[in-house]
Amino acid sequence: MNITNLEMTQATVEIFGGFICIMLAIIITMNGYERNSWKLLKWMFYSTAVSFFSETCAYIFRGNVDSVSMAMTRICNFCVSFINIVLITLFIHYLYSLLRESGLKPGRIYISIVSVSVVIDFIILVTNVYTKWMYYFDEANCYHRNTGWYIYTALNLVCILVSCVMFIRYRKAMSKILFASLVLYALAPMIDIALQTVIYGISITNIGVFVALFLMLFAYLKEWSKNETRQYKERKVFDSIVLFVIMAISMSAAIVSCIISIDNISDENSESNSMLIAHMVNDGIENEFIRPIVVAETMSNDYSLREYMKRSGDASSEEVEDEVAAYLDSIRNGFGYYMVYAVCDASKAYYTYDGMGKYIDIENDESDFWYKRFLEEGKHYDLEVDTDETSNWDLSVFINTEITDEKGKFLGVCGVGMEMTDLQRILKQYEEEYNLKIDLIDEKGIIQIDTDGKKIGKAYEDAQYFENVSSSDFYYEEGTQTSRMTKYMEELGWYIVVEDCNPNKINVIELVTSSVIIFLIGLVMMGIVFFVIFSRERKASRELMEKRRISLTDDITGLFNRRAYDEDSMKMQENNQISSKTIIMMDINGLKQVNDTYGHLAGDELIIGAANCIQTSMGKFGRIYRTGGDEFVALLECSKNQLNDMLKTFEHITGNWKGTYPSDLLVSKGIVVCKEHEDMNFQEMKELADKLMYKDKDEYYRSTGKMRRKV
Repeated sequence: MNITNLEMTQATVEIFGGFICIMLAIIITMNGYERNSWKLLKWMFYSTAVSFFSETCAYIFRGNVDSVSMAMTRICNFCVSFINIVLITLFIHYLYSLLRESGLKPGRIYISIVSVSVVIDFIILVTNVYTKWMYYFDEANCYHRNTGWYIYTALNLVCILVSCVMFIRYRKAMSKILFASLVLYALAPMIDIALQTVIYGISITNIGVFVALFLMLFAYLKEWSKNETRQYKERKVFDSIVLFVIMAISMSAAIVSCIISIDNISDENSESNSMLIAHMVNDGIENEFIRPIVVAETMSNDYSLREYMKRSGDASSEEVEDEVAAYLDSIRNGFGYYMVYAVCDASKAYYTYDGMGKYIDIENDESDFWYKRFLEEGKHYDLEVDTDETSNWDLSVFINTEITDEKGKFLGVCGVGMEMTDLQRILKQYEEEYNLKIDLIDEKGIIQIDTDGKKIGKAYEDAQYFENVSSSDFYYEEGTQTSRMTKYMEELGWYIVVEDCNPNKINVIELVTSSVIIFLIGLVMMGIVFFVIFSRERKASRELMEKRRISLTDDITGLFNRRAYDEDSMKMQENNQISSKTIIMMDINGLKQVNDTYGHLAGDELIIGAANCIQTSMGKFGRIYRTGGDEFVALLECSKNQLNDMLKTFEHITGNWKGTYPSDLLVSKGIVVCKEHEDMNFQEMKELADKLMYKDKDEYYRSTGKMRRKV
């Protein structure tokens, strides 16, 4: 058999997935559901099982030239392509039935579009049996796509997109877990189609479908659990036992088939093994750099940092020193990088979390030549290996990222630093575990990262060696005792060179033993594994949401900031949600006088007090934003009576507010109920609210006789 270990791993997963699909279909049949959607879902599971088994056989038999293998390869590939058409047809009818059973009446246009597409796909597939227009097999019995594959794939993509439009449009009629499973069921083929259009290789469709099926099972059990009768409880216990037994049998069958197939491979493909390890090392190293690159990108797009750079260039660099230092220190503490920095291009001020370190001199100071190189190369970001003069001149890798304003004007550079010793430790772990030698080399052939610090910065390879190297896959070069694999890491702008010092690693007996042990442990620890996976996903989701929350939150008041206001305004316009809103523009009266009389701490106290009063009285009706120094906006959904009561509450709270320095709090307001101004667009409504707010402010100064002083 001609199959790589990576393909065998996927084949094992697909065998397991096939048994799970059959199990789900059997359980649905046993429960005797009569609804059409459940019948269609059952046949989706059966069809997916056929797809799993067919693709597994296609992997096993391809590359072998005996008559049985050649026939099986052709049959299996035809089945996979045909089942894709069947699954798309079943999926759109399942969605249609699901929505009809929920009391909705979706249009038949969705089914009509899909029907036309699958008929054309079927004609292409059948025609290919005689013309080889869609795909063909070479003399080695290996699959190759042809011109018709792109049309077939494009039509599949149209069907998936039509299905997506359908269930997204009616998403409110289904549970969240069911909606998530449908999204994943459609998303995995879409991603796979995009990848397969560029690179033919390992498919991710079945892996995504496999996970989606588990979500569908969860949605099924959740609906089932609504029936609390004794009969259903007893059936649930019975089906849980059936579930466990079938999972155990399917896992056993998957592992046994994997062991038998591997045992039949008499001559291990050392290139495949080495390439697999190289890909794993490449992914691990890329993951180490993704986080600091994302952090540097986030800094460069941060509104506050842009404003600091503008002020540093327009005024005195020292004036913003504390603010920039505080911002950089928050990044340093938040993400754990020992070095975080920013450079203003106009003033050439170099800031760190300790303040302004110096003014860089790109012409005379050798330690600042990196900045000149960055400007000359014109990249959005790059990696620079250099010594850190702020940390005992330790060797570090710096992620330099350009800062530009809204119009694309260059403002400076920001970034983070990674200690070289940390990166060397990661490389050393890979080298010791797999007996490798790993180097990261720049485009000039100079070593940038190596476990041997003496080699860093030294010429490693002539640039001509890299002419055959690309970013799509590793370039393999076999030697007498070792093999060397090289790939261009596009995200980093460096080459990774992995030298495998013992390419023939696999021992079948050891592999079989470990597989059996893993299987036995897996049966006992299955619940723990699922719990850990879900916990990690929740944690990652929480971290992402927290970063998102911080980016949309005002530091002083805790309200939403200007960025959140702009995003929400855009979403409301796109979703036609304007008519249900009430816009309230607010501005604190007399903030300038408070700042001048008591200082900016008192001014901040007044701003925080106003924010608390606004949030207390209006927060339950919508979102509150601080859009400027003393400017606030509320986008609310409330009735006329609720609005009046809310305004009375607000006046009461602000009227009784007392501060440490400022004695009172007065806020001017401009209120626009959007449904009363349907002849205006959203921008005009905001301008009207702003105008009314300033009218209220003018009335305040007129009635009090105070001199209005502009901030």
